[in-house]
Amino acid sequence: MSELFLTVLNMSLTASYVIVFVILIRFLLKKAPKVISYALWGVVAFRLLIPFSFESMFSLMPRNTNAVPIPQDIIYQQIPQINSGIKVVDSFVNNSFPAPTIGASVNPLQIYVEMGAYIWVLGIIALLVYSLISILTLKRRLKSAQLIEKNIFEAKNLKTPFVLGLISPKIYLPYRLNAIERSYILLHEQTHIHRKDHIIKILGFLILSVHWFNPLVWIAFMLMSADMELSCDERVLKEMNEDIKKPYANSLLSLATGEYIFNCNPLAFGEGNVKGRIKNVLNYKKPRFWVVVLAAIVALAIGIGLLVNPGVNSSIPRLITGYMVIEDDLLYIDEVEIIYREDTERIEELEELGESITTPSGYHIYNPDTDKQTFKITKETTYTFVDYSFLFLEDGVADRLYTTTNKEEFMLHLDESYSDSPPAQKVPFFIEVKDGKVISITEKIEFTI
Repeated sequence: MSELFLTVLNMSLTASYVIVFVILIRFLLKKAPKVISYALWGVVAFRLLIPFSFESMFSLMPRNTNAVPIPQDIIYQQIPQINSGIKVVDSFVNNSFPAPTIGASVNPLQIYVEMGAYIWVLGIIALLVYSLISILTLKRRLKSAQLIEKNIFEAKNLKTPFVLGLISPKIYLPYRLNAIERSYILLHEQTHIHRKDHIIKILGFLILSVHWFNPLVWIAFMLMSADMELSCDERVLKEMNEDIKKPYANSLLSLATGEYIFNCNPLAFGEGNVKGRIKNVLNYKKPRFWVVVLAAIVALAIGIGLLVNPGVNSSIPRLITGYMVIEDDLLYIDEVEIIYREDTERIEELEELGESITTPSGYHIYNPDTDKQTFKITKETTYTFVDYSFLFLEDGVADRLYTTTNKEEFMLHLDESYSDSPPAQKVPFFIEVKDGKVISITEKIEFTI
């Protein structure tokens, strides 16, 4: 469960950057139709739900970051570190990690992550139970509602209209509405159903329940709900083809007073942000065509930029030497320094620091700590290794070096050659990485066992 919790933390951290970006863009697009701001929240939902994405040089996400900001093996690191690509965040978080206790069998961070995972699950359960109780309470209040046509009901004990239901959504109206008021309120609620807002809002709440520990996700959910209502109001004003701004605003005010409906499931006509909605209705003007087109282009470009990760051309490849572990599509490497007998200056330098350097095989592997870095293995990753057992080469090949992009072949080689020390190997491998991805893995003959 700790691994799942760390995966959710990674998604939440990445999505936090997107949320801040969308909030800023939402402010810049305040003159544009609200449906454009509403659509941008889809990018946030993607980042909160999907732990990976495509890569592009047009990405607006932070550069020089690992595929996963929080490595899965962070609980085993002597000096735990994250790499979100945002220095301020990294510095604050890294400085907050507890220092390891020398001689202790368990890293304190391992205990904290385990406890955090249990608290995280309890938070999800609490929110879902609260949601279920609220829905059951509301349904009990609706037993006296009268069907007036199709999926439209009227109830005397309601003060605000709303939509309830997932597969067959129903519209519930207060009993006291006059004919004119009912016409645009019905249009508002029917617009919600037509746009599948009743499903989107429930999905949004479920995502919020998973990321409940992130205050930015709560803000995103509230702003998404506000944009949903504002854009729906604008649709009603546009469809009615007459000046109903004042009576519509009056209805918002009267229907929103004194009634609270749980915000996660029903889509209430008068719920939340009443002041903002009335102001938006009274100031509404049909936007010019070029304004809509320009805003849509800007939102589309920004949305794509936030959906994709930084491209492969955004940084220079580098070579890391170290002990590696491969789990699924992730490579964890504990970097080492190889000091040859001829590196006399470096040997003297380390010996002055109290290090004991011996070179019985002509080299010394210097590993001052056990910090691990994490990179993603792709289908393009190249593996070059010494095929001692002739698993893939024909007998007689002098150097026995075999190169492939087949990960299964490489894993079979590791199992055959290092079966006594899984999952890590006792020899260093040479890893070429770029933008958080592994370009190549090379095993050199002088370090094989």
